Amino acid sequence: MTPGRLDPLLWLVLVGAVGLLLPHLPVAVLPVVVAAFAWRRLHEVAGLPLPPRWLLLLLATGGTAVVVLQFHALWGRDAGVALLVVAAGLKLLETHEDRDQVSVLLLSFFLLVGVLLFDQALPIFALVMVLFWLLVGAWMGIAQVGAATGQTLGRRLREAGRLLLLGLPFALILFALFPRPPGALWGVQQPGGQARTGLSEQMRPGQFDRLAEDPSPAFRVRFDGEPIPADERYWRVFVMSGFAEEDPESWVADPAAGTPRLETLDDSQVSYQVTLEPTDSRQLPTLAAAIDVPERSRVDGNLVVQREQSVDDRLRYSVTSALDYRLDVGNLPRFRRERYLAQGGLNPLLADLAAGWRDRPAAERIERALDWFRERPFEYSRSPGRREGADRADTFLFETRRGYCADYADAFVRLMRAADVPARVVTGYQGGEFNGEFLVVRQSDAHAWAEVWTEGDGWQRVDPTAVVAPERITDGIARSASEDAELPATVRRDEASFGREVRLLAEQLDNRWNQYVLGYDGGFQQAWLSRLGLAMHHPVWGAIWAVVIAGLVWWVMLVMFARRERRRLAGSEAEYLWTRVQEDLARLGVHRANPESERTLLNRAALALPFAAEDLRRVGQLLEASRYARSPSRRQARLLTTRLANLHRRLRWRGRWPRRRS
Repeated sequence: MTPGRLDPLLWLVLVGAVGLLLPHLPVAVLPVVVAAFAWRRLHEVAGLPLPPRWLLLLLATGGTAVVVLQFHALWGRDAGVALLVVAAGLKLLETHEDRDQVSVLLLSFFLLVGVLLFDQALPIFALVMVLFWLLVGAWMGIAQVGAATGQTLGRRLREAGRLLLLGLPFALILFALFPRPPGALWGVQQPGGQARTGLSEQMRPGQFDRLAEDPSPAFRVRFDGEPIPADERYWRVFVMSGFAEEDPESWVADPAAGTPRLETLDDSQVSYQVTLEPTDSRQLPTLAAAIDVPERSRVDGNLVVQREQSVDDRLRYSVTSALDYRLDVGNLPRFRRERYLAQGGLNPLLADLAAGWRDRPAAERIERALDWFRERPFEYSRSPGRREGADRADTFLFETRRGYCADYADAFVRLMRAADVPARVVTGYQGGEFNGEFLVVRQSDAHAWAEVWTEGDGWQRVDPTAVVAPERITDGIARSASEDAELPATVRRDEASFGREVRLLAEQLDNRWNQYVLGYDGGFQQAWLSRLGLAMHHPVWGAIWAVVIAGLVWWVMLVMFARRERRRLAGSEAEYLWTRVQEDLARLGVHRANPESERTLLNRAALALPFAAEDLRRVGQLLEASRYARSPSRRQARLLTTRLANLHRRLRWRGRWPRRRS
């Protein structure tokens, strides 16, 4: 390492860490950081003098002021990391001696930790680990300036890799056994606009069309037992019975209702675990009628599960649902009935059609509406044509007859209300695709269906999409839109697409990382240790045992690496074993004198240790042949190594036996 110049590995770490943090920094901070890096580089390459102290103080004050104006604080993740980046950039401009690089190295370590505070995805973690490996190599060059003068970067990186491998078992055992906090590791991510929204609290024309193009996972499900059939996988999120004030053709979600009037059958219950991606809403997708929900959440009168707080980070929760249930059987309160019969927009043709069904029983009115879709040439399409105007439902039912799930649910509910049958729209997800042991439900699986109410059965699900495009329900959007080239191959489930296979594999790896590493919380740890018979109910004893076990494993690793190093320094396995045999002889009282030859030592040892006399003489002959033969054969070399190994084991245990017996 050239005196006065920053270590090249440290340069790489700084550039990489700051580059990963750039999207999370205030724009006003970037010129200061970029200027500091450029100034330092020009100082090393072209001899540009470093700035005076007063200018550094001015830049530090300006950078701090920018952070305060941006975040209104000097603490917290965002403000703290921004200040750390400014400090690292300015520290480069006052680094003169090699020892000053230690401060830059420590700042670089905290920068790498800061990257993981924003994103713990597997690719980012792998990149941070590579940068940390380079940082250890830089530390070896900075801390051992005199000894490392002749070392190449490759050798330093090899030594750094060995150090990291040596500490890896210690870190893994502490990770697995040290008592975990209640939250998962993904809980360190803070709200900052990173949550993505799929479904919204308002169903607008064209909303589901756009979601169909999004292959990103909305959530993943693992069933405790056998998975339920595809046509039962209706994931409830919002219930909508009212219209938007500014647009009577758009539906809005109902506010949280009271407790449900619910009847369930025990043999229809199914338990499952959901890992939900950020949604920025409080609703949790669940199947049918949720009867056992996670803490800090409740089931309202519409069977919608809501949390106390919005889901702004990945969330894992367990639910038990009843697939066979009856909701609100009996009388429906008058104010609710009026709400479920209200009409929005102006659709006179629809009203005339439904008016002819009113004198029939409710069940027959429902069937008449389904027959309207079943007996006419309706198409399931993401390109339905005109959707504007207050008579959008009339246009859909009597002209275009092309629509997506939201169009069918909207038209069916309006038909039911016009026929004096209380009805409402439910939005959520339907179906999913198994990838490994998890069912992946994507944003493209977003779906809308209807619920109708009758006095004898209460609320019951009716999906008009299943009448027009039954393959959408049984096989997902992949079959119903397989010819739509605009959809991604992952959504179309194109078996011949190499890109789709790569994406599925990447999603599977990402999910395992999220489930078993980032999601390794206290509950997960206790369940895993209980299965192994190692449950630790007291965190203090758990911490002690974790440190003890990790320490023992680390000691074993140190011994193994030490022996490997001795073998390497000896030059060959035979030379290493010969050194160990001499150590064994010394423990048994046979010390080698300075001018003594190998044969003389072994002959004297044979007289002192008659139990191994024959082995010692034979080893002496093989050693002499190996030392002085013009071209020793491989067979002789292998025989010498075997004899030395056997002699070493015999002498080692003989040397320990008297101590045990005494």
